[in-house]
Amino acid sequence: MKVLFSWLKDYIDGQIELEKLTDSLTMAGLEVGAVEDFHGDKVIDIEITPNRADCLSLIGIAREIKALFGLRLKKPSFKIQNEKAEPDFKIFIINQALCYRYAGRIIKNVKVGPSPDWLKKRLEASGLRSINNVVDVTNYVLLEWGHPLHAFDLDLLEGKQIRVGTPKDFGMDSVEITTLDGVKRQLCSDDLLIWDGVKPVAIAGIMGGANTEVTDKTTNVLLESAYFKPERIRKTSKRLGLSTEASYRFERGTDIEALKQALDRAAFLIQQIAGGEIYEPIDIYPVKVPLKEVVFTPEKIRLFLGATITDEEILKILELLEIDVTKKDSGYIAKIPSHRQDISIEEDIAEEVARIYGYDKIPAQLPRAFRYVEQNHELAQKRKFLNLIRDYMISLGYSEAINFSFMSAEDLDLFEIPENDARRQFISLLNPLRQEESIIRTMLLPNLLKNVEKNTARGIENLKLFEIGRVFIAKAGKSLPEETVHLGIIAKKEDFKTPFKDDPYDFYALKGVIDGFFRHFKIKNVFYVRSKEPFLHAGQSADIILNGEKIGFVGVISPKLISKLNFKTKPFICMTEIDLDRIFLSVQNEIKYKPFSTFPPVKRDVALILPVDFESQKLLDIINSSGNEFIEDVYIFDVYQGKGIPEGQKSIAFRITYRALDRTLTTEEVESFHKRLIEKLIAETGASLRT
Repeated sequence: MKVLFSWLKDYIDGQIELEKLTDSLTMAGLEVGAVEDFHGDKVIDIEITPNRADCLSLIGIAREIKALFGLRLKKPSFKIQNEKAEPDFKIFIINQALCYRYAGRIIKNVKVGPSPDWLKKRLEASGLRSINNVVDVTNYVLLEWGHPLHAFDLDLLEGKQIRVGTPKDFGMDSVEITTLDGVKRQLCSDDLLIWDGVKPVAIAGIMGGANTEVTDKTTNVLLESAYFKPERIRKTSKRLGLSTEASYRFERGTDIEALKQALDRAAFLIQQIAGGEIYEPIDIYPVKVPLKEVVFTPEKIRLFLGATITDEEILKILELLEIDVTKKDSGYIAKIPSHRQDISIEEDIAEEVARIYGYDKIPAQLPRAFRYVEQNHELAQKRKFLNLIRDYMISLGYSEAINFSFMSAEDLDLFEIPENDARRQFISLLNPLRQEESIIRTMLLPNLLKNVEKNTARGIENLKLFEIGRVFIAKAGKSLPEETVHLGIIAKKEDFKTPFKDDPYDFYALKGVIDGFFRHFKIKNVFYVRSKEPFLHAGQSADIILNGEKIGFVGVISPKLISKLNFKTKPFICMTEIDLDRIFLSVQNEIKYKPFSTFPPVKRDVALILPVDFESQKLLDIINSSGNEFIEDVYIFDVYQGKGIPEGQKSIAFRITYRALDRTLTTEEVESFHKRLIEKLIAETGASLRT
């Protein structure tokens, strides 16, 4: 809002330096963006936040200055002389849910013409152009009081009445009106309008109609001052794409109690400038809006601010802000003035005290205690766990991606997610900004794959990305979805080589990253089974199993999916997605000491012939559950199909290490329990021993 400094000083009883004023306003939350020269004067450009509608006026800003500097506010004096008796004119508020108060004054025998220079100058400094003396006065009072007014040509109003309502209130679906800017506008059934006895004459709170415009031929005027529901004005303004000085203020909420003062001030100025006879006001106020009350205690205020401010200082500041305070029990009741619609809770009172007291006077200090973390130990541990995962992935050369939590249902089609899959249970947005972001995501990989596409189009051939984020699965019968945190990883190279040999980067390279991840966080009981995910390569993919439950998958993207993407050449892409919530409880936070043996180990290699679709993990499970205390380690070192192996069969070779903690095992001992173990494996799997 642009404010002429000399005009602002009219409302302040006392002297104040411009530089000190601008600094104080900025510190109090009314940031001064610039100070400009204007015909030997200064114009202050103040950035008003949306919650401070009371400061969209010179009197509102003067109130702030009064509180900041302890000065006296000088409101303009106006006393209307020789009011005429109320004319034969009626005002009806048809829709009281959208119009809380409507007041009007009739002024007859005015002389419409150019405004005086002082009025033109003040309007020009504020960014408004002069139209004529009557309209200029309504704009002047808007800037002075922050309350929009409108002037109708009384002789163009039919039926000697004003009605306030929507087309629906009059049995219409819509109505057309030509506004003051010459544009025909279609209003829907819920838009609030001002009507005379026959037709609509203004879009309430936004712009008047051309059919009742004040012109040089006007001699009789009806002045309007009203309070409209902010939400309704905002919706109509947004739908029409029409924002005005009036709608800007009505949307944020005007002072319903100052409505009559603004009306009287405008009538007084019109009579002074354009002459005329002023008639008694018509003020329709069906249900008086009560002032808000907020209960607070000085102790809570001090706790909020972390400052040792006294009770007397708090009460003095509230008095300067025109907030009446009365004692009640151990606290106080603050009666909020009608112009401060932004104050409704105790924290708002604390903010007001802090603004006037001065943020610079509040000492900087560390928080007394991390109570939130202490009371939510599991949440704090989980946050720490996620940060450690970020560190781990970054240490491997991966870059973190952060995507919006939205995707498209077409992404699920692209990934060929089955209809009965939980990932199809998504939540659709009622009003999405883009079709590509019309549902809340149920998996991370579609957006990560888009990241790869976009970066490849920009010439970046080699990419390693990861994302940690929430996915949302809708649950039948529940209003809220199930939220889980996932880790998504994607790696893409045109010619990806491992650093130590010339083998192409393959499924096992990313699987190695996942294996390292589980080792790093000491997560046990993890194994892999062949994956059936439709978007992964059938022979180069696996589901990740933890404690018998699927927690994710890893694999190479399928050629079919690659062919649907926008790549000039077919790249090699590996990806994985893991449910971190399911593995969080398996993380070993404590490092436990395990005694080691100083005696030599005994190693035995075994190769078994099994069906080609046999899961090798089953062999390891049988060995680990055999109860042999001397088995120290077992691992698979070869899987072979080919010459010497029957068709449909494969050879799985593994090495078992035996060792005792207290002695050297004899050959006879090892041969004995090794033989029993092999017999157990053959009996439970139907395998044959490869010799």
